[in-house]
Amino acid sequence: MMLLSRVWYVILSIACGLAIYVVYLAVGQYNRRNAMAMAETLASDSQVVGWALQIDARRRLDAMLVGAVDKGVQDGLLSANGKDKIPSTAKEGAKKALAAINEKMPAEFRSDALFAVDRDGRVVSQIGFDQANTFEDFELGGYAAVNDALHGYLRDDTWVFGGKIYRVVARPVEYDVTQPPAGAIVGLKLVDNKFVQELSRRTRANVAFYSAGVRVASSGNEGFEESSFEQIAGELGKLESDKSYKESGRSDVRPVTENLAAVYARIVGEAWDLGAGFAVVRSKVAIPGPMGFLNGADDKDKASVPLGLVALIVALGILIGVALSFFEHTVPLKEMTAQADGLKKGAFDLLQLTKFRGAYRLIAQDLNAGIERVAERGGGAPRKQADLESILGPAPAQPAMSAFAFPMADGNGAPGPSPLGTPGGMNAPPPPPGRPTPAAGAGGSVSRPFPTNPGSSPQVTSNARPFPTNPGAGGSGARAMPTGGSVSAPFPVPTGSNPSVGFGGGGSVTAKPPPPPGSVARPFEPVLPQAGGRDEDDEEATMVAQIPAEVLAAATGEYKALEEGAEWLSVYEDFVRTKKQCGESTDGLTFEKFQHTLRKNRDALMQRHGCKRVKFSVYVKEGRASLKATPVKE
Repeated sequence: MMLLSRVWYVILSIACGLAIYVVYLAVGQYNRRNAMAMAETLASDSQVVGWALQIDARRRLDAMLVGAVDKGVQDGLLSANGKDKIPSTAKEGAKKALAAINEKMPAEFRSDALFAVDRDGRVVSQIGFDQANTFEDFELGGYAAVNDALHGYLRDDTWVFGGKIYRVVARPVEYDVTQPPAGAIVGLKLVDNKFVQELSRRTRANVAFYSAGVRVASSGNEGFEESSFEQIAGELGKLESDKSYKESGRSDVRPVTENLAAVYARIVGEAWDLGAGFAVVRSKVAIPGPMGFLNGADDKDKASVPLGLVALIVALGILIGVALSFFEHTVPLKEMTAQADGLKKGAFDLLQLTKFRGAYRLIAQDLNAGIERVAERGGGAPRKQADLESILGPAPAQPAMSAFAFPMADGNGAPGPSPLGTPGGMNAPPPPPGRPTPAAGAGGSVSRPFPTNPGSSPQVTSNARPFPTNPGAGGSGARAMPTGGSVSAPFPVPTGSNPSVGFGGGGSVTAKPPPPPGSVARPFEPVLPQAGGRDEDDEEATMVAQIPAEVLAAATGEYKALEEGAEWLSVYEDFVRTKKQCGESTDGLTFEKFQHTLRKNRDALMQRHGCKRVKFSVYVKEGRASLKATPVKE
């Protein structure tokens, strides 16, 4: 009961579970791939920021070219070179020149501090770095970048002064190509939030600079919270345990929080040993679960969903479920209701089990059993429970036999009919009722053999088919045959008579007198013609041994088919009448279908029991018309 609907529920449950399983797989794969992508992006950000710092230094060096060739700077440096004490005029002249040079530079590449350094590395003059004024012998010659610039090289570096990080560029000041540089001009750019903000804009990375375990400056792209940079301070003290950070100057991806990760890189130069560096930070984009897809989807994501296809799938699933429920629940329940109403109105006594299946049939069987039990208690006739034999009836274990038995070879047993009928003649069953008698055709007539009155001289044409006629009607009931000639059939002949049998060729043969009572009649025995036994009209005597077996078989088979058809027609009419009496429908029950069904069951029973024919009868079983098949041996 409801098997298809239950299967549909199973399919829907499996589909729902599979969908959830796929969504969880998608969430896991998305988070895993996103973590891999974030690691690659952080490594890329770290490299990009390093390259951006180098490019910025090169551009600042190019912008300082105006200072390297400035006359005021050259004169100030030449005046200070070789002097134990730097002249004040040299300081003033170089300071004015440095201020003018800084104004000439592009705004984005201007330095926060400029220094004019003589050949000995002493600071002749400076702007923007007032700490140098507190020392008369303040010098920068000890830094590698400045020393290289004094020897004619362009250099950049990163310094750490007072906990602050400076980007440094140094360029030689040349006045004569044949002479060594007069000194160098050095520019410092403070790494503050403004500098980092511009750097983050160019690299599209979230950058934070740190020194000695302290965050110095940081900036992120739009949408990145500034408070996230505070989380990296706790990881700065753990960098010394990072093998990759110590050896290569760049760490692996390090998780800061559940939703934050960073890559740390040291700054190459003087600041390396002071622990200065920068960190690039990115937030983890992870989906917490299946519902995270819905929460994180925007209008574009929702617009890309084929809502029509989704609605079609939902509607199709609903229709299939409703259809299965209708055919497996509503239809049987409606049939049960209709039969219960008919039972109440007295249209029939029991529910018709053939119109139910599954659990409804079991319910109907229980109801029928209950009705029968109530009927038995009330004094009604008991009814037997329906079974699968209600269509053709039960097949007996031992086939029923006809009234006649086969004669035995030793003579034992009840005498049976001879091949051509009862002793002394051929007695065949009567033809089906209503069958017309064929008219005689050309070429001779066929008489049906029957016992004749004493003294009669019966004549039978050739190929005679054994059909009885009324006694004494010699030669009547002739049937047309395709060939001429006649063959006599054995029947009682009076003693002393000279019966003859005519053939198409005009010959005749004397029939042997009938055997004595109690003996088994033989169809024909050859009899030699006797003198004077001829008819006057016959040209020659003819001797016939017996009727060919195929003639007898054809005649017998045709008659049996006719007899069987008539019998089945009677059974069909009785079956239709009984079904109508039981209130059953007979629509579509034609005789052709009925005959085809009987023929199949007859052949099956004949093969199973080895019988010659099967007799069908109609009876009523549990309020329904049924057939009973009985194998019969003749």
